Amino acid sequence: MLRLALTPRWIVAALVVLLFVAAAVLLGRWQWQRTQTILAAERAAIAQPIPVQDVFDGAEPGRLPDEGIGRPVLAEGAYDPDYQVAVADRLHEGEVGAWIVTGLTLPDGRVVAVLRGSLPTGSSPGAVPPAGDVTVTGVLQPDEGFYADAESAPGVVASIAHDRLAKLWQADVLPGFVVLRSQDPSTAPAPVPVEPTVQTADVPFPLQNFFYAFQWWVFAAFGVAVYLRWLWIESRPAE
Repeated sequence: MLRLALTPRWIVAALVVLLFVAAAVLLGRWQWQRTQTILAAERAAIAQPIPVQDVFDGAEPGRLPDEGIGRPVLAEGAYDPDYQVAVADRLHEGEVGAWIVTGLTLPDGRVVAVLRGSLPTGSSPGAVPPAGDVTVTGVLQPDEGFYADAESAPGVVASIAHDRLAKLWQADVLPGFVVLRSQDPSTAPAPVPVEPTVQTADVPFPLQNFFYAFQWWVFAAFGVAVYLRWLWIESRPAE
C-alpha cells in the first residue's frame, strides 16, 4: 500500500483528499462557531428585562406561562401600602427573618406582587414601601405551592401565591411574583434583596447548526476512509 501510495496517481489522489478534508473541517468549524454565536445572541436577548405585562400577553388567564418563569422583567407603577404581607420564618444569609412582599399597581390597574427582600421582622425599619412611582427590575417566579392551607396571622402569610394575595388584597393580582433586584429610585432603609429560586432558563440549543458542523466532520472522516479503502483494494494482488 505504501509503494502504491507513492506513485504519481495516488499522490494526486491524496492531495485531492487532503483538500477535501481541510475544506470539510473548516466548514464544520464555521458551523460550530455559528452555533456558539446564535447561543450567545439568544442568551443575551433573554437576559434583557421586558415589561412584566408582556409576559402575560395571550397567556391563559390565571397562569404564568412557562417561558416567563425565571425571566428578567420590569415593573413600573406605585406600591400600595395596603397591599403588603410578611412571609414568616424565611432563611436569608443564615438568619431567620421575614420576606416583605408588596403589591405594585401597574398602569393598567393590575397588581404584581414584588418580593422586596428580607428583614429581621415584618415591622423592621425599611418595611414601609416608598411612596410615588418606582421602576422595579427583578426576576419573575412561579407561585409557591406549599403550605396552601396554612392559617396566617393578619399581614403574615406562609407562602407566596397570587390567588391567596388576591383574596387578601381584594385586587387583580398577576400570577407569580417578582423578586426585586434593583429599584429606581432606591430608598434607605430597605429590605435586603434575596436571590430568586428559579434563575433564567437557558435557550434551546441550535441543533440544526450543530448537526451541520457534525455532518461536515463526518464527511471529512468519510473522505479519508474512502481513500484508504480504495488504496487497499488497489494494492491487493489480482486474482
